[in-house]
Amino acid sequence: MTTSESTDRKTLLLTGASRGIGHATVKRFSSEGWRVITCSRQPFPENCPWEAGPEDHIQVDLSDPNNTRAAIDVIRSRLGNGRLEGLVNNAGISPKGPDGERLNTITTELKSWAQVFHVNFFATVMLARGLREELTAAKGAIVNVTSIAGSRVHPFAGAAYATSKAALASLTREMAFDYGPLGVRVNAIAPGEIETAILSEGSKKLANDIPLRRLGTPDEVARAIYYLCTPESSYVSGSELHINGGQHC
Repeated sequence: MTTSESTDRKTLLLTGASRGIGHATVKRFSSEGWRVITCSRQPFPENCPWEAGPEDHIQVDLSDPNNTRAAIDVIRSRLGNGRLEGLVNNAGISPKGPDGERLNTITTELKSWAQVFHVNFFATVMLARGLREELTAAKGAIVNVTSIAGSRVHPFAGAAYATSKAALASLTREMAFDYGPLGVRVNAIAPGEIETAILSEGSKKLANDIPLRRLGTPDEVARAIYYLCTPESSYVSGSELHINGGQHC
């Protein structure tokens, strides 16, 4: 790759890249020629499916504000041209009980609420603010990954997870208002039941109640994320795209 090609290449920063939707998103953007910088709690695994992974992977604990700030400095140092075309906040955690049960507003410990909101909500604020100059330089796009659980009580998603995703949907509207004058678009996607390796037991049974009568795939979510980061959605901002086969009907 020539110096000119490297400078012109678009860059995506993706959190929560170690599985499911994250993997599919990396593959989708990489196939379109984007450079993808990934972030997750784990070090880069040897069996991951994309090139340049070790060089473009950053291990970060988004539940720790200090660690997140340090990671932002590392990310900025790796953006050689000072531009960031896309930021996808996909990281999310949903703690379970001792037997894998859903934790509600009564059974969720306070420290778990704090951890969930740091990862699912506050990290989004920190990354967008910390990379504001790079996003502005590229007239980039931010995509926040919310959830169907943010708008309805879900049988498997815990209360802390659900409320953090509801807050993230509201944050998306606020960010769209604040970042719009900078030329940066901010949108959200709200996946429903997506068939991944970490799908909760019983989720497949929900397919019978989905109008399309099937679960979604990570690739279908990745295609929606890609759309929101490209010129095809150049006048879309402040929106939440529901990807659930009509489940919210």
